[in-house]
Amino acid sequence: MSITAQQIQLAQADQQAAARDPRSQVRLIAGPGTGKSFAIEDRVCWLLQNGANPNNVFAISFTNASVQDLRLRITQYCQSRGQDGGSVSITTLHSLALRMLRVAGLLQRFPVAPSVLDQWEVENIFTAEFCSEHAVGVRRAGLIRRDHEAYWSTGVHNPPNFIPPDPPISAAERAQLSGFLTRFEQVYSCILVGEIIRECVEKIRAGVVVPQNLVTIDQLIVDEYQDLNPMDLEFVAAIINGGATTFVAGDDDQSIYSFRFALPQGIQTFPATYPNCGDHKLKYCFRCSTSVLAAAQAVIAGHPSANRIPKQIESLYAASQPPVAGSVLRWIFQNGAEEARSIARSCRALIDAGMSPAEILILISDRNLLQGPITTALGAANVPFESGSEQNHLSSGEGRVLYDLIRVICNPQDYIAHRSLLGLLPGVGLGTCISIKQKVVARNLNYRNLFYQPLPNGVFSPREITAIQRVADVCAQFVGWTIDDTLADRATDIVQVAGTFGNPIQAAIGNVFAALPNALTIGEFRELFVSSSDEIKASLLTEAYQRMGAEPPAVGEPVKKVRVMTMHGAKGLSARAVFIPGLEEEVFPGPRRRPYPGLVEEAARLFFVSITRARAACI
Repeated sequence: MSITAQQIQLAQADQQAAARDPRSQVRLIAGPGTGKSFAIEDRVCWLLQNGANPNNVFAISFTNASVQDLRLRITQYCQSRGQDGGSVSITTLHSLALRMLRVAGLLQRFPVAPSVLDQWEVENIFTAEFCSEHAVGVRRAGLIRRDHEAYWSTGVHNPPNFIPPDPPISAAERAQLSGFLTRFEQVYSCILVGEIIRECVEKIRAGVVVPQNLVTIDQLIVDEYQDLNPMDLEFVAAIINGGATTFVAGDDDQSIYSFRFALPQGIQTFPATYPNCGDHKLKYCFRCSTSVLAAAQAVIAGHPSANRIPKQIESLYAASQPPVAGSVLRWIFQNGAEEARSIARSCRALIDAGMSPAEILILISDRNLLQGPITTALGAANVPFESGSEQNHLSSGEGRVLYDLIRVICNPQDYIAHRSLLGLLPGVGLGTCISIKQKVVARNLNYRNLFYQPLPNGVFSPREITAIQRVADVCAQFVGWTIDDTLADRATDIVQVAGTFGNPIQAAIGNVFAALPNALTIGEFRELFVSSSDEIKASLLTEAYQRMGAEPPAVGEPVKKVRVMTMHGAKGLSARAVFIPGLEEEVFPGPRRRPYPGLVEEAARLFFVSITRARAACI
């Protein structure tokens, strides 16, 4: 698929016109594959070329993974043009808000600067303790937390975009969660990610926090602006009102995160909010063949959202040399098992014909209904694949132990990492962990000190003392270590300590280190371990081998696999061939969305996003 040089120049002219707009506020509407990332990279570089202080340039992305990717792209793009992109702050909104609260001295209720809970900690520590302490089922606990998330994200209870459960969340349940949350966060010195923006906004409203007095932001760039919820939008508005020149980019047709209370109105109304803003649209799609793009546009045209921003996107492959029409196929089956077998057979045939398995995506709307039959069929057809559950090594037993050990080494003040290690010990149950926490509160103790100082007499049971001491013995091994220590210095000791958590985990962690260069530092290993970017991993490993004076070992190509993931999870990805199974109304949009016209429209946007992951063929 060859796009001509003239086509590229035409598309880049639009991208650069947006990126180099000097007005105080700029909106860029960028459909799938139209070069939004390039425009953001060029925006940063152009600002630096025109004298912007890189320390005062902030680029905001949606997730930690997208931040990592954007940081790498901006750094490389700027360096290739002689600019210091490495000093630009690239972060999530939550990290920026937490920084402001910390600088303002508004985190004093915590023993130390709080850690942000990740999803594993929310499910396996926060929710588990709440359910146990309040005799609440996991499903009901999720609904109670969802109710609170609605408040975190919008500032009000029962916001318009919230589907109330049956029975509704009671005032008593809200009080239960509130009381539990306050104690949980104080004991473990942690905070739930959704609370950070809300807390910062409330302090801004009260005049306690003035963003520009805490963090100097001259230039603000916000990616995926359509994914911001009301609290996010208010936070960004406060920064803009403080004088930051602002560039926002996104696409209302790709607004698919109503579950976190994001709505497309934020990007739709930006010119009305800031009447003198620059307004740009990218027209040319580099990703999708003509048939694929036409199918996606037909979905949106059939289900247009209210106040949708009009746009005309053209596939560059319509006039490429040679032109590429691509394929959009509709397959109809009598049942799900037949559908799954046919997808597997097609994947096998594509691979046998020379297509890399990594160039195939299977996007599902309901993991519970669709993933099992599809992965079973792929296995039976001998198709190499990975599913979302396999991709997150931080949720595996050995992965979690190793991650928390490294966290304690890098930051001995990471309270929640100590709690996680306690619960991961063989033979230590949830009841023991909760009992220890309750005694910490009742006896005015500090949770982290349990593992570094002598225990008070007459407080803990023999079982609790044994559990605490096992973690204390682990932590004692790390005293004096730094993030600059190398694996040559520390890997053997870490593997030995990991034996506390069982022989299988110890062996698995040993295998992890055996495949890595000894010159890698503890800090670099942590970055490597949590990164989802192959480019970042390759960069870290190459630097370590260079310090050793050695070339990276010649290894075979990593095993390429078909990726099975949710429609939401595929945002930002692409593949030559994309399968979208389960397109029947009882599955998608499905009964949960059907009573709510707005959610049916969002399902159409989700389908649009899924189709436009395909470059050549969508089935």
